[in-house]
Amino acid sequence: MRYQATFALILLVAACQKPQRYTTTVEIARVHRFGTDPKAAVMDIELHYVECPGDGRRLIRTDKAFSACGSGLKKGDRVKAELVSKWVPDRGQYRSDVLELAGCAVHLDPKEEANFESYQHCTDLVATGSPVGVQCERARSKELLAKCPWLRRN
Repeated sequence: MRYQATFALILLVAACQKPQRYTTTVEIARVHRFGTDPKAAVMDIELHYVECPGDGRRLIRTDKAFSACGSGLKKGDRVKAELVSKWVPDRGQYRSDVLELAGCAVHLDPKEEANFESYQHCTDLVATGSPVGVQCERARSKELLAKCPWLRRN
């Protein structure tokens, strides 16, 4: 019973937290335009968090308004991104969203399945002094969250 009360208190405190805004640099890893007019096409943009250790990536499907502003974005560009991290009670975890990319407002549909974020940290697996493979972890370490707190989930 004591554990249930503690868990309920943690959920209550988390639910009362205000959304946090962050600014970071991202690298455009991929741009896919749907349609022929670059200023009126919906775009999928894959972002890589360059300031975070490991491999943090996000895919966003932008709307036509973003495409008009961000039509010049291309693979390899490093741009500023404004993010917000907030507690989502329905999911029981934190969620981060991109608010602005390269000075252009981003409006994401929260139900769009094309929008997702992933993270992994890979290191060489060494045996008897020689690399024999790669080991990848998807857990978000304290070091990662200290540097990139918008990647937290719980």
